[in-house]
Amino acid sequence: MTSGSEVQGERWPFLQSLPFRVVAFLSLALLPIGLLAIWQTQNLDETLQARTRLSLVALTEIAVSGERQVLQRAVGAASGQAVTYGLTADDPIVCSESFKAFQDADPAISFAGFLPPSGRVDCSSEPEPFSIGPSERVANIATSPLTTLIPRLRADAPGGRTAVLTQPVVRGDDVIGQIVLTILTESMSQMPDLNDQNQPLSLAIFNRDGKVITVQGEAHVPAEEAIAEDIVRRLGPEPTAFAGQNAQGERRIFVVLTLVPDLAYAVAGWAPTDGVLSSTAYTLPSFFLPALMWLASLLVAYFAVHRLVVSPVQDLGSRMRRFASDRALPQPKNTEMLPQELFDLEQTFINMAYDLIDDEARMENSLREKNVLLKEIHHRVKNNLQMISSIMNMQIRAAKTDESRHALRRLQDRVLGLATVHRVLYQSKELSRADAAPLMTDICASVFNELAEARPHAVHALEVDNFTLVPDQAVPLALLVSEVGSNAIKNLPDTASPAPFLNFSLRIVSPGMAQFRCRNSGGSLIDKVAPDGGVGRQLIRAFATQLGGTVEVQDRDGIHTISVEFPITTAIPDALDY
Repeated sequence: MTSGSEVQGERWPFLQSLPFRVVAFLSLALLPIGLLAIWQTQNLDETLQARTRLSLVALTEIAVSGERQVLQRAVGAASGQAVTYGLTADDPIVCSESFKAFQDADPAISFAGFLPPSGRVDCSSEPEPFSIGPSERVANIATSPLTTLIPRLRADAPGGRTAVLTQPVVRGDDVIGQIVLTILTESMSQMPDLNDQNQPLSLAIFNRDGKVITVQGEAHVPAEEAIAEDIVRRLGPEPTAFAGQNAQGERRIFVVLTLVPDLAYAVAGWAPTDGVLSSTAYTLPSFFLPALMWLASLLVAYFAVHRLVVSPVQDLGSRMRRFASDRALPQPKNTEMLPQELFDLEQTFINMAYDLIDDEARMENSLREKNVLLKEIHHRVKNNLQMISSIMNMQIRAAKTDESRHALRRLQDRVLGLATVHRVLYQSKELSRADAAPLMTDICASVFNELAEARPHAVHALEVDNFTLVPDQAVPLALLVSEVGSNAIKNLPDTASPAPFLNFSLRIVSPGMAQFRCRNSGGSLIDKVAPDGGVGRQLIRAFATQLGGTVEVQDRDGIHTISVEFPITTAIPDALDY
């Protein structure tokens, strides 16, 4: 059968505690609500992020409205020149004057002309013909069927940084050249936007190949380099917003959109706080707030259970343990704050404690009365035995023969041994047990007095351990000591030197086992025929049997030893109803 300590050792105190179980069940109860809250928060977060992206896209559209206007006007002008070029192509002077007039009409155009595959420009807004080739790159540009926007062709082009717009001139199925317009990038940035109040921290315009046309504000990359591939990959029909870092490693929100389809694109960098949302919309996960609320609910539940249930129950358990140990009944703490159920439990415990105290008081009174009665019984038995001893003493004095006096004296010693047992019992604290030390002291005192009368020169000793005996063992032990002592005195030699000796001992030899031993000098105690016809020998063996042991005799080097080893009875036998 499993003991209580083993069951307690197999338990996990924290996992089996009431707050943990309440929190665990509350967690299960809040799980559907928490999942729903996370789903709703995630949807709200996605909606707000979408609105933020739309807001930044709209702000970027407004911020690039001036650049888009310049590029769209240039594309429209180049398309018109490509259509009308054939009217003036045969007369270079008229053609150049036409381009010159077009260039003067638009301050954003620093050059306008026709670029043939040979690279020699005869018709342009320049006063004199010039050549920019021949080269493979110029030939590829001049024969391209696509409208392109590229950085400046010549590094020594006057007027600052420019962008070159090419529009193919088609005759039949062949491209005979390109209408070339050189756009001043400063004019693009100086063109007023629809709203100049909200401007991005950085703005870069690039072509379909990622080549940078112009950069404003923070630089994404140097002007001579290309836009990063990840930005180029994000090009599409719809604007795109994403989070990233600028060249200095600072966090930015980038918006990529199309200025002119298949021609020019823009990427704008905004601070994370721009738009309709703050930066937390991008840093905090969607489950953060529901998880925080769930954790707060569990903490509140834990402390509520601990405050309302666990702490009062622990206080009640502590007072129960103290009541069980010393019957103290301290006052409870804060009974006004207790729930009604715990208050009723508290009152039940107090009532039960007072009932137990009353019952124990009555039991103590009854036990005290029984102890007094038992003491009186033992005392009366002792007195009666002493009275019998006195009567036997009168019989001894009136006896006619030594044999009669000896038999009566031996019988008197046995009666006095029984009286000693009853005296030790009523003097002991526990009436159901007799202390071995005072019992042996009193019994051996009588034997030693008899020894002093019979052998004045004899010496004696007593060794005894302190333990208790039940009456069923104390009586045969007292009679055994008295009988063995009388036999030993009879067999001691009557010499003065060396002086005879008689030693008694009662020791615990092993757990639950005791040994009585008598050592004396002189003749044997058992093998010699006693004057009483061997009754003493029979009594010694009978008393040893009652103790639960056997008699062992040794005779060596003139020292005679008799010992009896017996188990110490711990349980008090039930009284028999005769």
